[in-house]
Amino acid sequence: TLDCAGTCNGAAILDGNNYTNISYSATIQPIFDTNCTGCHGGSADLFLDTYANLILGNVVSSGDSINSQLIKKLKGTAGTQIPQNKDPLGAQIITLIATWIQEGALDN
Repeated sequence: TLDCAGTCNGAAILDGNNYTNISYSATIQPIFDTNCTGCHGGSADLFLDTYANLILGNVVSSGDSINSQLIKKLKGTAGTQIPQNKDPLGAQIITLIATWIQEGALDN
């Protein structure tokens, strides 16, 4: 088991090809801050600037990343892929977010 500090600032654990113990505040929110809150931080119908706003947006199905609207949008399988007007997030980052959702989408 390795600490994947280069990918997620030490907040998640890489075990083989799988991430576990993903922290919202240390791993997920920084991804949103870097890639999403420019559009979804106060000027759109979906706000990704805080955990509360993310949950209120109804785009995360806790424990079910496959049916979470957020993952579908990140992968481009539900309408326009996000982030718009930027390069899509890499598979590794989407996997981090999906695993966090699978682990219960906790505010940790």
